[in-house]
Amino acid sequence: MMKEDPHFLALSLGVGIALGILPGIGAIVAGILAPFLGLNLPLMVAGALLSNPITSPLVYGASYWIGCRLCQITFLEQFKLAQILLKTLAGNVVLALAMGLAGYLFLFLFLLSMRSLIRHRPRPDRKKPL
Repeated sequence: MMKEDPHFLALSLGVGIALGILPGIGAIVAGILAPFLGLNLPLMVAGALLSNPITSPLVYGASYWIGCRLCQITFLEQFKLAQILLKTLAGNVVLALAMGLAGYLFLFLFLLSMRSLIRHRPRPDRKKPL
């Protein structure tokens, strides 16, 4: 995996995370899109799976909160279904982009630091043949 380009790998994870957060799109769509986008399939699917039934309440709660802030409406104002869905979707898009970017930056910087460590590690002393 370290032989791959860090940008390519980080982009695969970031896009997967973003697709996993968007409603109705998940690991299956990430798996289908990976070859078409030329991205790393396992990383894209893994990123999409970060949003799962355990993390979904946090994702949708945060999405609704962000959507309320974007629409300048307080959390308890107007509980009409269409408005709730619109706010949640607006927040979901912002959250997907932010988390995708965060996933990209995390993996990119991690891979660069690992590459640097591998290049600069001390090599064991080689014994000269007799």
